[in-house]
Amino acid sequence: MNQFSGRWRGILAVGATTVGARGISLLANLLVLPVVGRCLEKEEFGLWLNLTSTFAILSVLDFGVGLAMMGQVSDARGSDDAASTRRVVTTALVLLTGAAGLLLALCGLFAFTLDWNGLLGAGQVSPAIVDQLVFAVGVTAALSLPLTVAGRVYYALGRGHVTALSTSVGVLAQTGGLLAVAALAPDLRWFTAVYLATSLLAGLVPTLLLAGRVRDARPRRRHVDRGTCGRLGREGAQLFSLTLMGVVSFRSDSFVIGHYLGADQVAAYVLPFTVYATVPTVVGAFLTPLWASYREAWARGDLAWVRGAYLRSVGLSTAAGAVAASVLVPATPWLLRLWVGDEAAVAPTGLPAALGGYVVIMCATTAVAVFLNGAGELRPQIVVGAVMTVANVVASVWSVQRFGLSGPLWSTVVTQTLIVLVPSMLVAHRRLARPRAVVPDVLRTAG
Repeated sequence: MNQFSGRWRGILAVGATTVGARGISLLANLLVLPVVGRCLEKEEFGLWLNLTSTFAILSVLDFGVGLAMMGQVSDARGSDDAASTRRVVTTALVLLTGAAGLLLALCGLFAFTLDWNGLLGAGQVSPAIVDQLVFAVGVTAALSLPLTVAGRVYYALGRGHVTALSTSVGVLAQTGGLLAVAALAPDLRWFTAVYLATSLLAGLVPTLLLAGRVRDARPRRRHVDRGTCGRLGREGAQLFSLTLMGVVSFRSDSFVIGHYLGADQVAAYVLPFTVYATVPTVVGAFLTPLWASYREAWARGDLAWVRGAYLRSVGLSTAAGAVAASVLVPATPWLLRLWVGDEAAVAPTGLPAALGGYVVIMCATTAVAVFLNGAGELRPQIVVGAVMTVANVVASVWSVQRFGLSGPLWSTVVTQTLIVLVPSMLVAHRRLARPRAVVPDVLRTAG
């Protein structure tokens, strides 16, 4: 009982510090975005939003290696196997360093050869400046990939608060740097440079702490292991496919809007989306620790606990999303005027309602997805995710030309509900009705 209670205290502590870090990030965005928006032209601001959101995606797009490593370090920790921890951490670091080299090569190949000005709808912004900024984003994202290892290790060791605090330090440094640029030298290139440099800082801090204070997780070249590499690669491939499909599905709307409506329209979408997206982010911070708890309960055969936790998590998450949406939708115009102080940035008719629907659907979907992850049901998620990704992109391109700014988001709500949420709930119901030992799909394949 004490061990079980201690585990729940750890889950709540990590969830609370993660929510706190994301709260600091939200407050920083609320402070910084209007300032940067007033310093730049609309097309420059829209381009900056697209570039920074792209960096945020690329910097954590670690081919699933990070999540796979986190799970395998957790297994090693549970077995008190320090040697396995060192092999997993070192091998993951080598793999991500190789991925960084590949991304650097791609940056050198494509940054100055494609028409990024046209692709991003940057309009009057100098094509040379756009190419330089795209190159800088790609290079910094590549450098940040190996730095994600430390953060994942701390979560696996039950010390995710270290990662959360490091993220907060980076956000505070970023906020101070951007405000300094706004006061001293307001320029698109300087804003981007400060954003990228301080983002690296957030990954560098836990890396230095891990190397100096966690002896069992210090990487050494002799700990690189071929078998571990294979396990990380197989498990990471499935997790990466899910991550990639999520990125394409949920992060492509701003690019579709920028390409078809112009970069000057991106801010009118991104600013309200930033506010609404905090709701599923906060809900997800408390849901994610359930992943390990589901696995533990399945192993003990405690189906009653699993069923109760699943039903409560879906019900409470959906209710939280609905309550938040009911407050945010009517308050959106007032919030944006108070925040940005620019009538042009107020969301057009239809967008707040679409954002409200997005919040509810994503809160419910996250709860179901966490259960399916804990039950080892990765393949069904990959299938529905692939279908949804294609359908959502096609629908977004069509709807933005027909319905304007709110079209892509309505497409996301509809496709996510019909193609992902409903089938996933059916899979979850089947899984609860037919319990069996939890074996991840990747391990079944390997066996």
